[in-house]
Amino acid sequence: MPTTQINIVLAESRCMAGEFFNAKVLLDSSDPDTVVHSFTAEIKGIGRTGWVNIHTDKIFETEKTYIDTQVQLCDSGTCLPVGKHQFPVQIRIPPNCPSSYESQFGSIRYQMKVDLVANTEQASCSEVFPLVILTRSFFDDVPLNVMSPIDFKDEVDFTCCTLPFGCVSLNMSLTRTAFRIGESIEAVVTINNRTRKGLKEVSLQLVMKTQFEARSRYEHVNEKKLAEQLIEMVPLGAVRSRCRMEFEKCLLRIPDAAPPTQNYNRGGGECSIIAIHYVLKLTALPGIECEIPLIVTSCGYMDPHKQAAFQHHLNRSKAKTSSSQQQQPRKTRNIVEENPYFR
Repeated sequence: MPTTQINIVLAESRCMAGEFFNAKVLLDSSDPDTVVHSFTAEIKGIGRTGWVNIHTDKIFETEKTYIDTQVQLCDSGTCLPVGKHQFPVQIRIPPNCPSSYESQFGSIRYQMKVDLVANTEQASCSEVFPLVILTRSFFDDVPLNVMSPIDFKDEVDFTCCTLPFGCVSLNMSLTRTAFRIGESIEAVVTINNRTRKGLKEVSLQLVMKTQFEARSRYEHVNEKKLAEQLIEMVPLGAVRSRCRMEFEKCLLRIPDAAPPTQNYNRGGGECSIIAIHYVLKLTALPGIECEIPLIVTSCGYMDPHKQAAFQHHLNRSKAKTSSSQQQQPRKTRNIVEENPYFR
């Protein structure tokens, strides 16, 4: 029967790359004769990608280690009395560590392994605890123009065999295209359907695109694979033929547990085997799809005063929007064009 139990208490539920990881190792001993031979804590972070090409039956796999650090918790020969003991752990996470991630074709996992070797087999034990690491990124790292409002316009022409069936004009308006984890994306969507057929299943989606890279086991040739994951969706309904509709305040929230944007070959350094990007996608049937690339960071501005001013600006903008809506009646979202041609 084991005479020792190990557990850990984290200072935070997740740790930022480039910062110190702080935790306490809790050891509960019930044997008064326990003598420690070695008591260590090891933090390891490994990224893995892999799949089998169904056309060629080639196996692709890659493994990359981001951190492998071991610290000694107490000296060899230490006698542990009966009771509960605490051992502090502080390890700096390298700034280039990517965020924790799990998927079908690859993963980035961090763990802390606590290993106790004592004078008896009952007193020796080993436990592994998963950790969550987040890439440290700020609004200061993104181009300045992505913090400005944007109006995305597109037009889909349904001309087939020289027969003009009409066009569908799309317009998506955003206050900016860079957001931090936990923020809400507010978009205004305008669809002008000038065709004779209505649009069905119109939706606005927040999609995470992940690119994996792995090397074949024998030929040593790299292959890439792209996967899409739907984060959140706002159904907008249908748009009738020869009709113009405006959808205001389409809100999509970026989850707190979502990994930030992880660029491929960021900063001209070594390529990452897992790259993460986000897009805002507008889809409708039949055959309408358009995307706006987004940047998601883990933090706001690096300077706290600049972040406070930015948050104050957001609060003022929301207050002005709410007051204007209270003063003026909200316009209908279905606007039928007055041109007699469309009647």
